[in-house]
Amino acid sequence: MNGGGIMKGLMLVMAFALLSGCVTPPRADPPPSPAAALLNGFPSTIRLNAGDPEISGAVAQLMARASASADGSFDILSLSGGGARGAFGAGSLVGLARAGKRPQYEIVTGVSAGALIAPFAFLGARWDPQLTAAFTDAQSTTLMSPRGLGALFSPGIFSGKPLRARVDQYVTMELVDAVARESRRGRILLVQTTDLDAQAAVLWNMGEIAEVGGEAARALFRDVLLASSSVPGVFPPVMFNVETNGQQSQEMHVDGGVVSSFVLTPLIALLWRDEPDPQIVPGNLFIILNGPLAAKLKATPRNTVPIISRSFETSQMHQARASLAIVTEFARRRDLKFQFTFIPSDFDASGSLDLGQEELTSLFNDAVTKAATGEIWWSVDELIGSNGLAPWIDVEQAIIPEKKSGKSRGAMEVKEMAE
Repeated sequence: MNGGGIMKGLMLVMAFALLSGCVTPPRADPPPSPAAALLNGFPSTIRLNAGDPEISGAVAQLMARASASADGSFDILSLSGGGARGAFGAGSLVGLARAGKRPQYEIVTGVSAGALIAPFAFLGARWDPQLTAAFTDAQSTTLMSPRGLGALFSPGIFSGKPLRARVDQYVTMELVDAVARESRRGRILLVQTTDLDAQAAVLWNMGEIAEVGGEAARALFRDVLLASSSVPGVFPPVMFNVETNGQQSQEMHVDGGVVSSFVLTPLIALLWRDEPDPQIVPGNLFIILNGPLAAKLKATPRNTVPIISRSFETSQMHQARASLAIVTEFARRRDLKFQFTFIPSDFDASGSLDLGQEELTSLFNDAVTKAATGEIWWSVDELIGSNGLAPWIDVEQAIIPEKKSGKSRGAMEVKEMAE
């Protein structure tokens, strides 16, 4: 669907929004203690709740387990949200593999669009054909299906059925079994959702889910990915039936990007630990940001929907900047080399809701090319020197020509803006 179609769908719903105040789909109450809630047939260890006081110890154990599985280098990959811009992350991974510069990651984490990429990144280059198809084929353009007046009677401006079918298509038993095998080796795959009732991040250990096996594991694996990528108000939330001390209840989960652009919960938990840090071998921390860190000057139409969309993208950009400070400190304390990449402002041809196949394919192919040349990763020092992480917005600097080194314009923008 093009931007005009999306806007018409949004405006149709908003025009009738005042009529929907008394229409509330029924649901069960949330659990009295989210951290203690269990999903039938699955161990409690399949997920970590940010509100659980034991989360720091659990995260430390995961980090130590993953580092013990290292194949000579301890590598962590974190994939951010970004909607349609997830094509950038997918293309970056494919390009790195083609250049022979993509390691086996001991830990892979994903949020929103990054959650949909994460299983393929975790399993390696053999799954790149599926990753490529997921973000570039014609079916990628059919996810935005306006529900019209139906949005008045159940949540979500767009139908959740196309997105559910899309995720279900790629979450096969073969994929789940492959994730389970890697999990048994000690590698970790984490996906973040947002528990809207508790207003907290939830980290799902997808490997432990996969290890349970069978259709139940596949269905939960799919639903967690779906929840992590369900932008609130745009797609319907995902409801999880849980049990606490024999009491049945229900949780509402939405896009993990509501809490943070990429997985930060374990990093924060370990930064706040009073106990000694676990023994973790030195290694590398990579973050792929499926969005820009610097904005192009752009006139925003004086209409409600464009203002909301531009505001959301602005919030995500600034949230990512602030998050980098936490990651930098985490990496410093644990002797991890921290590198990241993002979509430069002049390299960003698509908005987060632009799902046109031409735009998706263009962004994907550009990322493949950049990654294959080796000009993709940046360190914090390269970007900002010693002046901190913000501010770095300057309209005049945003149009300076590219660096002579050939790296994308966006990183130089940030460094010059900081100075």
